[in-house]
Amino acid sequence: MTAGQAVDPARAAILAGTGDELDDGALMVAILSLALPASADRPGIAGRLLARFGTVGGVLSADADDLAAVEGRAPVGVAVLLLREAAMRLMRARIRQGNVLSCHADLMAYLQAALARDDVEQFRVLFLDHQARLIADEVLARGTVDHTPVYPREVMRRAIRLKARELILVHNHPGWNPMPSREDVAMTRRLEQIATVLGLSIRDHIIVGNGASTSFRQSGLL
Repeated sequence: MTAGQAVDPARAAILAGTGDELDDGALMVAILSLALPASADRPGIAGRLLARFGTVGGVLSADADDLAAVEGRAPVGVAVLLLREAAMRLMRARIRQGNVLSCHADLMAYLQAALARDDVEQFRVLFLDHQARLIADEVLARGTVDHTPVYPREVMRRAIRLKARELILVHNHPGWNPMPSREDVAMTRRLEQIATVLGLSIRDHIIVGNGASTSFRQSGLL
């Protein structure tokens, strides 16, 4: 740093280990500084992004098209998407480190980041080994805003191929209350019955809404 050069307080706070004291506005400005020149209106852009998406977390989980509607596709959108991918990989690494069933909070945070703002339903499966460690997290189907076709044969075939022993089913309700429908319950029970015949276990079915999730296991539905 040259003499007289101003110190960015947000960066200084991060380097000092006190980044959790930053408000969302200051943190968003610091993030934008990675993509925008000093001549850009970083506070103004940060304000517009936070007004649209609510929090820094909301900005980082926003859909690419929604970001583009606020500030265009580049360079803000690119920077946000890169940061989001880095955050997703960090959360995925955390749940890979041990027993997935013992880190419920980390799992829910990861699924919220992955699914909460998706505008169509998707069905994915977390395949676990005999020690409940994550083998793979795969999207097996995408549907419409309120329906995703689920094919039990494909789910079980993939589980056998991966040598999985336990499965966690996941799907989202775009922008909706994450309470399960009758169809969700019926589909889960069908998959559970087929899995039992094959010596597999359905450990949970998690429905992700925008800001909230429902666990079949914790709700007594499994």
